[in-house]
Amino acid sequence: MPNRSMGEEATKTIQTRLHVASGDRSWLHDARLAAREIFNQTIRLKQQGYTRTEIQKEVDRDDFLRNNKCAVVGKALQTWDSYQSLLDWWENQDGPDGGKPTPPSTDKTGAYPLVMAHTEGYRLTVDDDTNRVQFRISPKPYKKVKGHLRGEPDAMDELRDALTSNEVDVGQAELLYRDGVYYLHVSVTRELDVPEPDTSDTLVGVDINERNVALTALDRETMRTKGTLVLDYGQVKQERQRYHTITTRCQEHGKTSIHRKLGDKEERFTEWVMHRLSGAVVEFAEQFSNPVIVFEDMSGIRDEIKYGTYMNRRLHKLPFHKFEKFVSYKATWREIPTDTVDVYYNSQTCSCCGEHGYRQGRRFRCTNDECDVVQDHADRNASVNIAWRETAKLDGNESNYRTHKTQPQVRLVRLSGSGRVSRPTSSRSLAEQGVLAHG
Repeated sequence: MPNRSMGEEATKTIQTRLHVASGDRSWLHDARLAAREIFNQTIRLKQQGYTRTEIQKEVDRDDFLRNNKCAVVGKALQTWDSYQSLLDWWENQDGPDGGKPTPPSTDKTGAYPLVMAHTEGYRLTVDDDTNRVQFRISPKPYKKVKGHLRGEPDAMDELRDALTSNEVDVGQAELLYRDGVYYLHVSVTRELDVPEPDTSDTLVGVDINERNVALTALDRETMRTKGTLVLDYGQVKQERQRYHTITTRCQEHGKTSIHRKLGDKEERFTEWVMHRLSGAVVEFAEQFSNPVIVFEDMSGIRDEIKYGTYMNRRLHKLPFHKFEKFVSYKATWREIPTDTVDVYYNSQTCSCCGEHGYRQGRRFRCTNDECDVVQDHADRNASVNIAWRETAKLDGNESNYRTHKTQPQVRLVRLSGSGRVSRPTSSRSLAEQGVLAHG
């Protein structure tokens, strides 16, 4: 039996739609407006130095369920903590640029997600006769909105399993509204037995930069390449640069409200991209036997980078840590382990012979005349090195772990900044593009 790390918790969000059967839909809208007021007031009080307990007392109101109030305050304080972390980083830079982080807005008037705890602000049950997931939401004291949930078949099956299992906890949910439809995003948590990395049969090296995520799966015993894939999201970088240019001009002209809206839009856009890419990475790894997903250890590396203002902003604003975090939690849910290896010279070392080469843009060139590799995709070359470094780390062979074999042709899939993929469209079909045909 493989060694496993027992009792590791993982949380995921299941997205569903509301079909309202009874109750007034306007109650849901009113509650979301009240949630916005509570959010704004929480941030203002936090800026004045109030503690969480003091804030809870100050924002109490008769038209809002107390448990829902506590959940909204908690979400607002998480937003404040994220801002403080970003501000601390910005202030510690040697030459910070003009994009100083701005605090969360306290003057927005639109609706805010209604955050609720299960069995208190909302309750879900499975109907024995129809197999539907029934909901009861309490947007106001003594006011109930009831109906059933709809969603993708796999998502609904997963939610039913969570509601009927003693091993899964149903947690907070967020009520959102978009294009005339109410959505309920439900978080579920379970304990998983994730294998230790040293039990793996397949090593999936992941190299990420501001343009590509490169993946290579190697068989641990034979070092044969099982699959290789490069996800190109270069248009995402262009989109982020566009947001930065517009928000900088807004700041210069004192248009703070527009600046905040664009900042929120950029954050949502980046979040979408990170979820899409991380999902494709896990789907790619899941296709192989006993995989481990391996990243470069980036801790401390970016803090050592001393470039100019433009490059510092590009490098330090890239959400590498968030991407790795997304991949890790999605991998944990699939009981796939993750690991890290040393970062140095992965993109400048030939994955075939191990000699130091050089890269020109996306091309890596090996300077060893006796090596079979003339050139390779630079990021894919780095992902192979990451996988090989994991072999050396796990098997204790730090000197001779290369196979002196060239890699198959890289498969490149582009993810566009508009939210559309050239083809294929799903994370699974994205991942399948990189699996080699041979057995």
